[in-house]
Amino acid sequence: MKMSLNKIAKALLLTTFSSAMLMSTAHANNPPPTLKADAPNRYTVKKGDTLWDISGRYLDSPWRWKEIWATNKQIKNPNLIYPNDILILCVIKGQTLIGVDTGEGCAGVEKQLTGNVVANKVTVTSTANSIPSIPRSAIQHWLDKTVIVNPQDFNTTPYILASKKGNLITATGDKIYAKGVPLIIGQRYGIYREGELYTDPTTKNIIGLEVTQVATGLVTSTETNGVTSLQLTDSYGKEVREGDRVFVELNNSIPPVFYPTPASTSRGGMIVRVMDSISSAAKGSVVAINLGSTEGAKPGDVLTVYQKGALVRDIKDEDTPVRLPNEQTGMVMVFNTFDHISYAYVLSSELPLNVGDQLLPPPYL
Repeated sequence: MKMSLNKIAKALLLTTFSSAMLMSTAHANNPPPTLKADAPNRYTVKKGDTLWDISGRYLDSPWRWKEIWATNKQIKNPNLIYPNDILILCVIKGQTLIGVDTGEGCAGVEKQLTGNVVANKVTVTSTANSIPSIPRSAIQHWLDKTVIVNPQDFNTTPYILASKKGNLITATGDKIYAKGVPLIIGQRYGIYREGELYTDPTTKNIIGLEVTQVATGLVTSTETNGVTSLQLTDSYGKEVREGDRVFVELNNSIPPVFYPTPASTSRGGMIVRVMDSISSAAKGSVVAINLGSTEGAKPGDVLTVYQKGALVRDIKDEDTPVRLPNEQTGMVMVFNTFDHISYAYVLSSELPLNVGDQLLPPPYL
C-alpha cells in the first residue's frame, strides 16, 4: 500500500525545538507579533483550554505564539502547558515574552530563558495532561481508523469473498475468506472499507481514496486457488462485507501534541470536502484539503481560508459584472497528512466554510 514514507519523520520533527525563542528563521526579520490591547498580565490555565485559545488571548495573530514563548531550558518538553500553570507577560531585554511563573515572576522567566538556573538534570515532562492545541475528541474519529491511500494500489489487494457462516454479519472470532494475492499465515491484516474518492478541483486528477478499517483478522490458512482464511480478532463498529479489501494494517502515526505554526506549503490549496456533513463547516469542524505531505503540509500547519468574492454589477458602468476581492473567512490547522490530502480542524470561522474555499498561509501582519 503506497503511503508517504517520510510522513512519520516529518511529524516527529514537530516536537523537536532547538532555539530558545523557537522563531521561524524564514520570518525572523518580520515585525514582532501584535499583542492584543486587553492581553492579560497573568493568566491561570484551566482544564478545557487549548493552546490556540490561550494564544488568542494574547495575540492578534495566534499562529505566531512561538515567537513570544519563553522556553525553559531545564524542561525537555518546554512548550507544554498544563492546567493551573500561571502564564505571565514579561519584557525581557526589550522583548515581550510569555512564560510560566515558577514563583519568581519575570526574573524567574528570564533565568529559565537564559539557562542561569541551578539544575542537576533536565526535567522530562509528560504530554499526558498537557493543554492541547485543539480538542482531541473533535478529531479522534479521523485519527483512529480512517486513512487516505492510492486507489490503484487499493484495487490490487485481496478482497473479501465470503464468510464461514454464509452471511457477512460478522463478529470477533468469525472466519472469513479472502481471494487474491496469497497472505502470510500467522500474520495480522486489516480489513478496509472503500470510501470517498478525492479529485483535485483544479487538475481533475484523482489524488486519493479514503478507506476505513472495519476489522482485523489473523490468517489461518491459504489455498492454491488464491483463497485465504482469516479469523477476525477485532472489529470496529461495522460488519465485514463482500468486496472489502485486506492488507497490512497501516500505522496512522500522529504526534501527541500539535503546535500551531504558519504553513509553508509549496502552493495554495482548497477545501475539497467537509467531513461528516453535506453542507458547510464551522469552528470545530473537520475538513479535507488538497494539500498533503508532497506539497509540504505537516501536522500543526495553520492556513487562512478565503471565500471567493461575490460577483456584483456596476450600476455606474452599464451593469458590468465586477468580482469583489476574496474575503478571509476563517483558519484551519492540519492534523493528519497523506500524499496529496490532509485533514484539518477549523480553528475559527467568521462565515460558513465551503468546498472550493481557498487556502493560503497566514499573512504576517
